[in-house]
Amino acid sequence: MILGYTSARLFRVAALCALVSAALLCSWWREHTVAPVLETRTMRWSGTMLDARGDNAGLTTYTFALDGGPQALLSLHQRLAAGTRAIVRGRLEPLDDVRNPGEISERAIESERGIRARIENATLIAARGEDNSWRAELARIREVAHAALRLYLAEPAASIVAGELWGERGALPPDLRAEFQETGTVHVLVTAGLHVGLIALVVAWCAAQLRAPRGLACCAGIVAVWAFAVFSGLELPALRAATMATCALTARACGRAAFSWNTLIVAAAVVVAVIPGSVTAPSFWLSFCCVGAIFATGGAIDDALTGHAWIPHRVREALLLTIATQLGTWPVTAAMFLQWSSYALPANLAIVPCVPLTMLLGAAQLALTWCAPLAHACANLNSWILAWSIGVVRTLGTLPGATLVMTPAPLWCIALYEAMLLACMTIVRRGGATFAATLVIAATSLVLAPPHFSAPQLRITVLDVGQADAIVIETPAHHAMLVDAGGRLERGPQGDDSVAERVGERIVVPFLIREGVHHLDAVILSHPHGDHAGGCSPVLRKLRVDEIADSGQTYGGHAYHDCIDTAHADHVPIVYPRAGVVWQTNDGVTLTFIGPSLPFIGGRNAINDNSIAFILSYKQFRMLFTGDAGSAAERHFLAEGIDLHADVLKVGHHGSAYGSTPEFIAAVDPRYAIISVGRRNMFGHPAPSTIDTLQRFGATTYRTDENGAITITTDGAELALGPMQL
Repeated sequence: MILGYTSARLFRVAALCALVSAALLCSWWREHTVAPVLETRTMRWSGTMLDARGDNAGLTTYTFALDGGPQALLSLHQRLAAGTRAIVRGRLEPLDDVRNPGEISERAIESERGIRARIENATLIAARGEDNSWRAELARIREVAHAALRLYLAEPAASIVAGELWGERGALPPDLRAEFQETGTVHVLVTAGLHVGLIALVVAWCAAQLRAPRGLACCAGIVAVWAFAVFSGLELPALRAATMATCALTARACGRAAFSWNTLIVAAAVVVAVIPGSVTAPSFWLSFCCVGAIFATGGAIDDALTGHAWIPHRVREALLLTIATQLGTWPVTAAMFLQWSSYALPANLAIVPCVPLTMLLGAAQLALTWCAPLAHACANLNSWILAWSIGVVRTLGTLPGATLVMTPAPLWCIALYEAMLLACMTIVRRGGATFAATLVIAATSLVLAPPHFSAPQLRITVLDVGQADAIVIETPAHHAMLVDAGGRLERGPQGDDSVAERVGERIVVPFLIREGVHHLDAVILSHPHGDHAGGCSPVLRKLRVDEIADSGQTYGGHAYHDCIDTAHADHVPIVYPRAGVVWQTNDGVTLTFIGPSLPFIGGRNAINDNSIAFILSYKQFRMLFTGDAGSAAERHFLAEGIDLHADVLKVGHHGSAYGSTPEFIAAVDPRYAIISVGRRNMFGHPAPSTIDTLQRFGATTYRTDENGAITITTDGAELALGPMQL
């Protein structure tokens, strides 16, 4: 056989595949049979404050363990100690499932931490007493430990150590966390295999010094790694790492090889059998791809490095582990973070060896809290090592080409790459190095540039960006335009951290990258309000944009001015289309602008009424975009005698009562109407009168607050409309 698999190996692989398939089925069954958290009316809730995630705009987000119920997220203006019993008033809601195509479910992410709900608009009614449960006690211990670290370690160093020791993540500045992510070293901040493995190694070293029997040493190691997992909060990555370490230590205690394919397969089997839902988590595949890559490629890499006698043994070991893990995990990390970290290899070589030292010094500082001089000495030494780590991350993160935007490959491409990587090591050992290299290059090419099998159609996606607008137009020949960029209305001074821009960073940019859109022909800003222009700057910073179409109105919002300033800095042209202007792509898609006209419409809603409005046509298909244009603009369109009829209407101003007049809807006569609107928004959008008008004229109405993102696909004759949620 080409791959050299024995029948026993094939049997183990088949058994593991069958177990994973069963786990997927079990996970699906559990997802569809476990009673979900249902939305309830606003009421009082009692429970215990657990870990805090840090401050954001004056709010502290807590994990709140409801009495007799699930754990939920809530945000308060007050800062409460961990373990505090509290009564809050708010609305209990389930966490969001997927609301935009391709995005990762918030529900799936938070379920790894045991969180199933959120309390919206929470206000503190009372806080009194302490909970004495084990979860509360652990939360208090972690809070006290973090405070002890801060006594002698400045931020963000204290939070990095807290992240290494028990997975603390809330206090780390978002920009620094982003830099760790961009350099491919974010894994050092999450309690997982690296940290659990270090605990096992420390126990093994201590046992060796005490000349303890192998069985006793392994038992002590198992106890230590599970104590560490419990202390870190029993989150899924720590549980998975502790299970893998337990299998390895058990194998060693029984006289077997601790690190082998058999151990890895047993560990995977135990994990999927005990926690079936974990098999759908990206971190599951990241963990096993990492360890599997070390087993698969370690021998060949070691052979290649051994020939260089000038490389010290420890450096060779570090190189082997770093290269092997990068080979095995880069497709998964690229799919998770939508980027390729160009300097991940040198960054990991520089930082990962520091992690054991920073963890041990951090633990020593906590253990020596009773002796201030010794604790201070540990912190001082640790601060130098942490300063090196932070400096490496920030230096490499600012180098040219530090990150490359990358569209995630389909699962089958990643699986094929991992299979080829495994097969190639066997082929190399049999002397087929050239053939092996060809296979790896071919599999890598599939991950970097996966084939597309979609039919040439026009696709329009109205994203769910809350109380805002963001619409992506993709033409049959792969031209792409963005109509508005999401955001939030900005109230009060925003400074450099606008709430409007975060929506673009979290939703709009990731959607475009997942779609394979790295270049936009145009960004059309209907008008400068933050809920339409908010995400423009993140789009400009991440993707190539040919031009920006602006309404040309004066407005003082931070997000809009940041967009214009970023466009000028990047030399992106700004154009001002007016009524009568026509844009056309080379594949037959036409944009006919019908507004604004000069002079601008006056009045208190002038900025909305002078929105850029246009009709998109492709063969027999027509769709009308009106931004936030209201009744004054609609009267102007009607007075100009414009042919407004359209198959699809993007309803103006989020369905406000100040637009969508009967005369206008009659002229458009849409088959479908789409309203981009936020759930339970403060404006009461969409207005009942607007819904009644649309229904009266026979339009089937979809709303992003109820249906999530809505995707329209058409070949110019047939039309299909698909909401994310029905």
